Amino acid sequence: MARRSIWKGAVTFGMVAIPAKLYSATEDTDISLHQYHKECGSRISMPRYCSTCQKMLTGADITKGYEVGDSYVPLSEADFQSLPLKSVKTIEVVEFVDESQVDLRCYDKPYFLGSDEGGYKAYRLFVIAMADAKLAAVAKLCYRERERLSIVRPYHGVMLLQTLRYAEELKDCFDLKPPEYAISNKELDLAVSLVKAMAVPQFDLTKYHDEYRQALEKLIEAKIAGEVLPVAQETPIPVSDVADALLASLKLAEAKRQ
Repeated sequence: MARRSIWKGAVTFGMVAIPAKLYSATEDTDISLHQYHKECGSRISMPRYCSTCQKMLTGADITKGYEVGDSYVPLSEADFQSLPLKSVKTIEVVEFVDESQVDLRCYDKPYFLGSDEGGYKAYRLFVIAMADAKLAAVAKLCYRERERLSIVRPYHGVMLLQTLRYAEELKDCFDLKPPEYAISNKELDLAVSLVKAMAVPQFDLTKYHDEYRQALEKLIEAKIAGEVLPVAQETPIPVSDVADALLASLKLAEAKRQ
C-alpha cells in the first residue's frame, strides 16, 4: 500500500530547494469507544445542526470564519494558502543547532520528511551533512492553519521532522519543586545503587506495550463472554522510612537481574 503524504512543498536550505513531502511517523492504536443511549442502546451521533435554519448540515454547507460582533469574516482554504508567508508552501530552514540546547518540553509530534522526484541528491547530501556536523535544523512550516516551529534531523537515512512548541506555550515547574529536606549519605548511596541496578545497557522500545489497551481489550472480551475480571490494584501507600524502602527495592532489582 502506497504511503500517503499529508503535506507537499519544498524544504529549503539557504538557496537550495528540495521538493519534499511530509508523512506521519506514528499511528494511533487506541481502542475506539462510542457513546450510547442507556435506555434504548442506540449509538449517539454528533449532528451538525444550524439552529437558525433549523436543519442538519453536511460538510459542504460549512465554512470557517472569524467572529466579529454579530457577524463573521469567512475564511476559505484558498485564503489560508494565499497568506504571504514562505512557510505556507515551504519548510524553511532558518538555522542549525546542537539539539542538547533544545528544551525537552518543546518536542511535539514526529513526521517523516521525504524527498520528492528531482531532489533526491540534495536530500541525501543534507542528511549526511547534518549527521556529520552533529547538528539539527530549525525550520518553519505552515500546517493545519498554524505556523509551526520544528526540528529536522537525520534518522536512519531520511529526515525526521518534529514539531516544537513555542516558548509562550511552555509552563514552568518551579512551584512543583518539593521543600528542601536533609538527605543522608546512606539514603543517597542506596538511591544511586538502585538506579544503577535498574539500568540497562541499551533501551529497547519494542519490549514495552500499552498495557492499558491490552487490559481494556480483555475487559471487553470478558464482558462479551459474561465473565468478571479481577479488580485493579490499589495505589501504593508512601513509605515512612525511605532508606528501608530503597534497600528492599535494591534487593528486588538485584534478584531480577540474576
